[in-house]
Amino acid sequence: MAIKPVIHYHADQRPFQLDNDSPIVRKKIDKTTYENWANKTELTDFIDSLYVPPTSDTYLCIICQCGTQYTYVDKNAVPSTDFTCSCGRKVIKYGS
Repeated sequence: MAIKPVIHYHADQRPFQLDNDSPIVRKKIDKTTYENWANKTELTDFIDSLYVPPTSDTYLCIICQCGTQYTYVDKNAVPSTDFTCSCGRKVIKYGS
């Protein structure tokens, strides 16, 4: 279990109830606009630009609405292709 990730996405914390076609991991354009990351490089470059607390033990943590947690300890572990949870919710979808 991730104790202190650099960044985490939690499906229950989305501002609006979204259907399963909207992936959990998306970039925020403005207050209410989100879009998919273009590719793994764009996502990991963004995470690399963030402040990393000295106590950080995880690179990326994603928690699905079903409670499944996906933890990636470094950027090499982040999936480079689209990824869907076993419950059917899209976790990561690259491109438009």
